[in-house]
Amino acid sequence: MHQDLLNLARHLVDRNPGAPIQADLRRAVSTAYYAVFHLLISETVTRYIVGVDFQARVGRSFVHGRMKDLCKSYVSKQTNKLGQAVPPQVRQIAFDFVALQTARHRADYHLGDTVTHVQADTEVMRAEALFLDWDAVQANPAALAFLQDLFCKCIIDHPE
Repeated sequence: MHQDLLNLARHLVDRNPGAPIQADLRRAVSTAYYAVFHLLISETVTRYIVGVDFQARVGRSFVHGRMKDLCKSYVSKQTNKLGQAVPPQVRQIAFDFVALQTARHRADYHLGDTVTHVQADTEVMRAEALFLDWDAVQANPAALAFLQDLFCKCIIDHPE
C-alpha cells in the first residue's frame, strides 16, 4: 500500500498545477507522510513478524510519536547500539520522516495556513527520495538494526 500512497500523493500535486486546490495539496502532504509511515512499518513487520494477519495486527501498533522520537535520535547518530556505522541514507530517512510528520501536522491541523504547490511538491519529493534512499540501503545490517529499533520502540517499549 505504501507505493500506492506515494503515487497518489504525486497525482494530487500534479493534477492541477496551474490552479491547485488547497484540499489536494493538503492531502498530498498528508498522503506522502503516510506512504513513508507505512513503508517503514511494512519493511519492519515483513522482516520480523511471521504470518500476514499477525503482521497487520502488529503494524497497527506502531505509534507515530514514538517513531518520530526514534527517528530524531537517528538524525545525528554515527553508530547504533550494535556498534555499526549508521549509513548516511538511514540518517536522511530519519530526518525526512520527522520533517514529513511535521509537514503533515501543518497540512492537517493548521487550516489557517495555506499550503502552496511548491510546499506540497517539496514534501512529495522528500517522500520519493526517502523511498529511493531505503531501496539503496535496505540490505545494510545497520538499516535493519534501525527497523529493529523502530519495532522495539513502538511495540516492546509500548505494550497495549
